[in-house]
Amino acid sequence: MAIPPDTDGATYQRYLALLRGLPLGERFARALALTSLARAFAWQGARRRVGHLGEDAVLERFLVQLYGPDFARRAIALRRSQGVP
Repeated sequence: MAIPPDTDGATYQRYLALLRGLPLGERFARALALTSLARAFAWQGARRRVGHLGEDAVLERFLVQLYGPDFARRAIALRRSQGVP
């Protein structure tokens, strides 16, 4: 894992040691919270970039960011074939 450029190496090592010392449930809860935050940022970014093109464009951009263009194309095609607006 790379040391963030705004953090001293020793400080970052202490941070990692603290994280590793947390109970497994707490580590899992923090990972879920970070995942949720990252998804929210991705959705907001997609909306800012292509929101003027409508919800379909936002969804497609969001899926491309998270899962790549191949998955996004298949998911959008499946959605359309099922008549989901």
